[in-house]
Amino acid sequence: MSIRTKPILRLLLYFILIITMSNVNALTDLFLNPDLSYFNLEHLIVGGVMALLTSVICALMEVNISRSENRASNVRLAPFAWFIAIAWTIIIFSSLMKDISSEKETSLEIARQEAKTVYEKDLNYYRWATDHHGVFVPITDKTQPNPYLEHLPEQVVVTESGLRLTLVNPEYMIRQVYEMRAKSFEALGHITSLDPIRAENAADPWEEEALNAFESGSKEVSSIESINGQPYLRLMRPMITEQGCLKCHAPQGYEPGDIRGGISVSIPMAHLYELARKKSVSLIFGHLSLWLLGILGIFIGSYRIQQSISEREEAEARVRSIIENMFDGLIILTEDATIESLNSPAAKMFGYDSATDSLLGQDIAILAPSIATSSNGQGSPAGIRKILGSLQEITGRKKDSAEFPMEMSVSEMKFGAHIFFIAVVRDITEEKIRKAEALQAGKLAAIGELAAGVAHEINNPINGVINYAQIIYDECEGEGHKESLDLLAKIIKEGERVAGIVSNLLAFARQQDEENDEIILREIIDDSISLLKHQLNKDGIQLIVETDENLPLLHGNPQQLQQVFLNLISNARYALNERYKKVDPGKRIEIKTELVHLEKDYLRTTVTDYGVGIPPELVSRIFDSLFSTKPAGEGTGLGLSISRELVHAHKGHLHIESQLNDHTTAIVDLPLPASQSPETIDDQSEPAN
Repeated sequence: MSIRTKPILRLLLYFILIITMSNVNALTDLFLNPDLSYFNLEHLIVGGVMALLTSVICALMEVNISRSENRASNVRLAPFAWFIAIAWTIIIFSSLMKDISSEKETSLEIARQEAKTVYEKDLNYYRWATDHHGVFVPITDKTQPNPYLEHLPEQVVVTESGLRLTLVNPEYMIRQVYEMRAKSFEALGHITSLDPIRAENAADPWEEEALNAFESGSKEVSSIESINGQPYLRLMRPMITEQGCLKCHAPQGYEPGDIRGGISVSIPMAHLYELARKKSVSLIFGHLSLWLLGILGIFIGSYRIQQSISEREEAEARVRSIIENMFDGLIILTEDATIESLNSPAAKMFGYDSATDSLLGQDIAILAPSIATSSNGQGSPAGIRKILGSLQEITGRKKDSAEFPMEMSVSEMKFGAHIFFIAVVRDITEEKIRKAEALQAGKLAAIGELAAGVAHEINNPINGVINYAQIIYDECEGEGHKESLDLLAKIIKEGERVAGIVSNLLAFARQQDEENDEIILREIIDDSISLLKHQLNKDGIQLIVETDENLPLLHGNPQQLQQVFLNLISNARYALNERYKKVDPGKRIEIKTELVHLEKDYLRTTVTDYGVGIPPELVSRIFDSLFSTKPAGEGTGLGLSISRELVHAHKGHLHIESQLNDHTTAIVDLPLPASQSPETIDDQSEPAN
């Protein structure tokens, strides 16, 4: 389920993104400064600006996605753009969190360094005072003699002017200094121990934990703690007993090197947190600006790339559509004459289906063997270049090894460092058929004109011969010349036979191809035989005809059907002459007509010869145009093709059955008109009641 295809899911993501971005500043402040109100005015202003900017970004992204969806493309960049955008967001926010955390650590480190500085200062004050055995100050209401120093004889002294001074030990001095500063929320300091001499120097719970940690070997303890409701960095280090400390603390049993207590320093964090917060706001705006620029770049770049890809795909689709819808075949060859690609018309032309993977990478000689120039029968650039820039007729080879005539033109194209050949091929089988048919029609027309002229020239003399013979026959009939009468009768009979042949020749030559009449199939067969009977007798071919004179009439074109039977009988004669060079009892043609019922009633005529037969692998091709089993010059390869078309024009069927070196049978099925079906004939023959 792609984000691209789910607008509701995208809107939900946009909403989450806007809410998140509008709350980044407030959430960051809550992380850095928990005491700051979530509904702070600054939070509301910054959150509103971020929500507005994020809404603009989301709107631009949605426009980008919508435009990409409206363009048809197989390449979907939106998921990748979203993935990169998410990765970019993770990187930016990780960097922001790292910088904010680093800023917080910096604030802590500043406070820690300040605490260490205060500690070192206090320690130096303490050591200075210790080295000078304390400090004498005037006695005031606030500074009274320290009761814990009464054992010292010089606790109270009087100057020559009569001013009374009291001894202040280092701890007392440092405590008074910090009491003066505590009102201004500055750094606080405290010297304490687990066994203080003065109760006011007792350790608080946090200091007790730190002092116990010192006993365990820790050198420093620090943490963020709340003092009077304000955050402070508290740092404590141990105090090591020195020789000067024994003046006051010797009664407690301390010796030099012992951990006597610790100096606790507290640094206020409020001002540092405020500085960190302001720096964090700058970091947030900087990172968000960078994030917004990145998101804009990602999605605008994605849209531009998607648009470029879509335009390229559309251009490729247009070119592909043009190539695939070309009437001619297009083959692209590499410089070594292997097939790089070809369009569907080319694949179909050579008998392959649209999946041309079986041809890709093959040598061009597999489709055009006449181009082969090498000894191994493979194509080569030299063979391609022979027809470069010209249109030539060559022989093509189909998937089933059948060869056919085609025209090929080749052009050369350079693509970078590579050379390709673009071959345009066109199957000219139909064109050659039309040319051959036109030539054949011209020949037939010429023969028809010649036959008509010859028939007219013969018709008058033969009628004269018949008339004169009849006159002589009539004169001799009364005188009883029997032998002369027999000769005259034969002359009249042969003259009438010649006249019948001439009449058939004239009828065939009239070319009445568009006229359909009721015809008697037996008469069509007899007329066809009469035109070929001389050649059949000359070749010693026995003709056996079995037809029923009571067969129903057909409806069709007599000249076209006569052309069919003339072609079938001529093919049978050729096959017999191929097998039998002389007169032989097996040299015969059998013609049989009968009524059959298939899907409806047909008159079936079979023409069977006992000649050489047809090889099984060629039976399926004998109806192909321009295909012939006869030697060059013996046939055109159009006879059976035209005969089948003529039979199909009469709604009939023509097919061949053959057994090599045994026989060949041509079967012609012609449908009966509905009014001439046997049932109709029987119904009409019944007498009316």
